[in-house]
Amino acid sequence: MSRTETEFFVKLERTVSERYYVFPQVHLSALLSPQAQGKDWLYAFRHINGKSVDYVLCDKQTLRPTYAIELDDYTHDKADRRKRDAEVERIFEEAELPLVRFRNKNVSGAEIIKALMNTSKL
Repeated sequence: MSRTETEFFVKLERTVSERYYVFPQVHLSALLSPQAQGKDWLYAFRHINGKSVDYVLCDKQTLRPTYAIELDDYTHDKADRRKRDAEVERIFEEAELPLVRFRNKNVSGAEIIKALMNTSKL
């Protein structure tokens, strides 16, 4: 993880650790399973396995993924990255797993909680 991602990880963990485990750098294939069959399944698996999210929050009681979190920096302004981000958002919408984006690592714990609450799963 980059220094920025590490700093945000520490803040995120302090903020949500009572209820969630925080896992960094999680590949989508660890969270989601393609519904396709045969060759289509392999294609779908490779498609999601090549992508990851910065953090996943898992409920401490059930260990189920509850939120995916992306910490966006300036690289997310590039056209190819915006295309990738849109695809990841589509995948998470389809999976009905909230994806929460933060643009600034300097958000407060209260702002993190507010953003999670806005997805109505907290």
